[in-house]
Amino acid sequence: MPDNFSLQSDMRRPYPRETFWADLKAGTALVASYLPAAMALGVISGMGPLSGLWCGVFVGIIAALCGGTRALISGPSAVLAVIIATVLTDTGVSLAELSVIIVMAGAIQMALGLTGVGRFVSYMPHIVLTGLMSGIGVLLVATQVGEFFHFGIYDLALTGFCLALLFLWPARIGRFIPAPLAVVGVGWIAGLLIPGMQRLGPVPAGLPVPVIELPSLDFLPEAVGPAVLIALISSVYTLMWSLTADAFTGSRHDPNRELFGLGLGNIAAGIAGVLPGSGNIATISARRFGGRTVVAGIVCMVIIAALILGLGTYVAPMPLAALSAIVILVGWRLIEFPFLRKVLRMDLNYSSVMLLVMAVTIFVDPVFAIVFGVIAANIVNAARLETLELDSVISAPLLDSTFNPETDNEFSARIGLVAFRGSFSVSSSRKLINPLGMDIRDHEVVILDLSESTHIDDSAAYLLAQIIDHAGQTRTEIVVCGISDRIRGPLFAFGVLDRIPDEQTVATVQEARDLAWSLLDKTAV
Repeated sequence: MPDNFSLQSDMRRPYPRETFWADLKAGTALVASYLPAAMALGVISGMGPLSGLWCGVFVGIIAALCGGTRALISGPSAVLAVIIATVLTDTGVSLAELSVIIVMAGAIQMALGLTGVGRFVSYMPHIVLTGLMSGIGVLLVATQVGEFFHFGIYDLALTGFCLALLFLWPARIGRFIPAPLAVVGVGWIAGLLIPGMQRLGPVPAGLPVPVIELPSLDFLPEAVGPAVLIALISSVYTLMWSLTADAFTGSRHDPNRELFGLGLGNIAAGIAGVLPGSGNIATISARRFGGRTVVAGIVCMVIIAALILGLGTYVAPMPLAALSAIVILVGWRLIEFPFLRKVLRMDLNYSSVMLLVMAVTIFVDPVFAIVFGVIAANIVNAARLETLELDSVISAPLLDSTFNPETDNEFSARIGLVAFRGSFSVSSSRKLINPLGMDIRDHEVVILDLSESTHIDDSAAYLLAQIIDHAGQTRTEIVVCGISDRIRGPLFAFGVLDRIPDEQTVATVQEARDLAWSLLDKTAV
């Protein structure tokens, strides 16, 4: 377990009475907006409305108690709901097998937290996450619009009315009665009064019945891919909301502890056979209602748990048209319209990646879109790094006259200097090999100055090994200076140091210059 695996000092602040009352009121008010959205996300996932609600109870409470963010609320999210629906549709797994996948995802998240690498999970390129979320938003809207063709005239009318309520609901009233709750109320009354509407139907009440079974050995390899994907998306999405919560509270979250708590919650969700969860937009809603800490979320989930136990008979008349309107609102809010409006003014490389990820999400598969997006973004970033790294390499001839003013040919430059400054990686190594090889061929002694090199990866180390081999073929002597402990590891691993005599490895540039001149005298003799 890493040394920093503990709550930050701001998580151990005193919890005064006024903060508790603020969280209590916020958590109670949050139920009104949380409940309809969670039900809708459960329907989207294909696991049922109660699955979304129980996800909030299990993941929300456990992540709040064990997590590392002061005011984060966790539960079902649209991104995970769509991914779960995709897994169920594309792989044809049973609910028992899906539960195994969710438990594995939670275990992966716990491992990320325990090993102290949780903060690196959030390094997924923002353009990939933006494209994925916008694509899922479009997908949700398009899917619900497609459902209109199966609706009757009354269902369509109710959907239109509910959409108008959601988008035109006054903000002043929304502070007390959230628009989704008003839609649920209108839909429930319409379902009771208007015959022939498509309804949600009976929903089993009571505690969830675990469906998890011991998986077969043949299934486990198939489960790894979906589990890693769910763990990755849930983690990235949660840490994104953790940053938002930090902005509200002025605190700093512990990403490793947050992933540990989230993973524990998702293991519980998998065992119970409900949706996996992540941080979600309820974090903002709770803040809007006056919530200050995770206690607001715990209060909300406790109330929802009490409601679920007797909710089944009351939600049966709920028209699907009302839930469809809520899903459309969720999808609409996922689309990054401010980002899309700036696409034409952005760097073409980044905007192309975002739009391609969005298109693949919509027309191909959200799972494939993530893999494709990460690869595409890394290619774009590598191209940028290539330019920066190439600009940081200086190859210059050193005139003999700078060593010996009395030389016969003042324009002779038998010694060359190649200085590597900054970081060097696979991005630039392949483009450097040819020009550096030519520079080495033009000199009798070459100084490789690594004193200002801060990082060398395996490809760059391999490049240096090739340069030294090429120098041996052209009978060019190599002097290396400035090898720090930070770069010694890869140079040793790839045999760079084995190719250079110990006496031709020095500490400073001046020592390298003196040694190069002495080697030049020896070669002349």
